[in-house]
Amino acid sequence: MTVEAILFYVFGILAVVSALGMVLNIRNTVASAMSLVVTMVSLGAIYLLLEAYLVAVIQIMVYGGAIVVLFLFVVMLLNLSTDEFPP
Repeated sequence: MTVEAILFYVFGILAVVSALGMVLNIRNTVASAMSLVVTMVSLGAIYLLLEAYLVAVIQIMVYGGAIVVLFLFVVMLLNLSTDEFPP
């Protein structure tokens, strides 16, 4: 196997694991947003390995930066200090 194939599998597994962490982490929304950042950066790395440089930069800047910052701003603006879910 080549180095590119190994990196592709590593970033692919990282993207799937962080996406599952984002979905399954319903108690802490900030940790869920950080998992979303890891997912978007690993997808950007996969695009870099596929030599789609513009798509990789847009993926990291728009989704990994702006959308997650907007999501965290809304979460902090709502100030959900107590969870209404039963344990």
